[in-house]
Amino acid sequence: MLGRKLIYLLMFAAGILLFMGIGIYSSKKFSEIKGGEIKAIRCQIEGQMVVLPVYKELLKKLQVKGSEVLPFPDKNRLPKDKIEEIPKIFEGIAKNCNLESVSIIPDVMSLDRTSGLLLVNTFVKGSFFDFRKFLVNLGGISYLERIEKIDIKRTMEGKEFGLKIWIALSLNQK
Repeated sequence: MLGRKLIYLLMFAAGILLFMGIGIYSSKKFSEIKGGEIKAIRCQIEGQMVVLPVYKELLKKLQVKGSEVLPFPDKNRLPKDKIEEIPKIFEGIAKNCNLESVSIIPDVMSLDRTSGLLLVNTFVKGSFFDFRKFLVNLGGISYLERIEKIDIKRTMEGKEFGLKIWIALSLNQK
């Protein structure tokens, strides 16, 4: 009887030791797996710390400044007698944006008497970023109806930009 109790006690102790061994082994494996994940995350963080200055520099470049916010003027129409001022206005905008105005030609033959729209063919030369400023400033013109077409050509002197712009005219004579 004593031998039998001793065998049961040894089996119980072996079961407890086996249970504890499995628990220790599985926690060690779990710890190794998590340690590998931690190393991978640390490598990721170190990689991100390397590119952080570049990221901050790009964020600074992407921030929209107050002067580059798109204007939304109230829409109105240009009086018909001021058509001759259109080239001067567009040349002034091009000059302010560091663009060379090649030609700004109102196409009087395109004047639609029913809608009061006039086509203006505009050609300017310069850098793409200056052209972007030019487009933003054009958006501030209250009588600009729409830009129909933009052509970009590479020339020996740089880039040439062609635009077909529709201007809203007031055809009423007061």
